[in-house]
Amino acid sequence: MQAALKLFREDGYQKTSIGRIETEAGLVPRAGAFYRHFDSKQTLLIEVAKSYVSETPEDFGLDRISDYGDTRAELVAIALKYEEAMIRQKPFARLIEEVRLLDFGEALQAELDGGMMAALSAWIGGKPAAAGLSGKRRAALVISVFGSWLFYLAQVRQGAEVEALRDTLLEDWATRWAAVLDVPA
Repeated sequence: MQAALKLFREDGYQKTSIGRIETEAGLVPRAGAFYRHFDSKQTLLIEVAKSYVSETPEDFGLDRISDYGDTRAELVAIALKYEEAMIRQKPFARLIEEVRLLDFGEALQAELDGGMMAALSAWIGGKPAAAGLSGKRRAALVISVFGSWLFYLAQVRQGAEVEALRDTLLEDWATRWAAVLDVPA
């Protein structure tokens, strides 16, 4: 997978042939070794994305986030994990954008994001403001809560001059949303 990741990053997914992946991995090209491991180049890309590019609830520590016992601290911890993920994914930005435009890109993105959305919905479901909300409403609340922080991170990734606002934004964002989430609906 590392050979494929290297080539995907350098040349893009579409311009990388299975033969080049085999050669980079030290296999004999076109001898069938690739297909003993993967059904297709798309299957390989999905495994690469899951292993190197996507984030899981476990990566974010969402299974233990409630141990903080303080909504504001939990929000800050999640926000900082998103920031770490953005930094970690930066070398893959061109590949991520290419994959999003492929026929299966949207479905892959949905699959990769599904676990995070479920975990964040479960976390937010434990907050007083989310009591009794349907799954759809909880998902909408997750998007509302994290949308502004993710927008900020997108601006940073695109090179906007907004990093000077980081600490103030994080403080205000976490304080305001904690106040909202801790009040029963």
